[in-house]
Amino acid sequence: MDNLSLSLQITVIGMGLVFGAIVLLWIMMAVLVRLTPDREAAEAKEPAGEAAPIEPATSDRALKQRAAIAAVAVAIAHEATPKVHEFPLPATPIVSAWQAVQRGRQLSQRGPRQK
Repeated sequence: MDNLSLSLQITVIGMGLVFGAIVLLWIMMAVLVRLTPDREAAEAKEPAGEAAPIEPATSDRALKQRAAIAAVAVAIAHEATPKVHEFPLPATPIVSAWQAVQRGRQLSQRGPRQK
């Protein structure tokens, strides 16, 4: 009975350490999220002297233009690549002498086959 209570104490201490570490990591992540500035806020603080784009980057027309540009680029790259098999077959099957002997022994065995 003494061994059982000792093992339960060790288990409780170990699980407490694991969950304590998880909670500590959770708290550290929450603190880091609050301390680091948002990207949107950092972009808003940029100087206004730069020329603003004609259309916002999130408008439907801009997204469609980007999609069309990407599609054309992929089509051009696909046409430019040579037509070669990705995985050419080897000239001969690569089998070592040891593998050939072992496979031959398996094929020449008599009796029921093992699956």
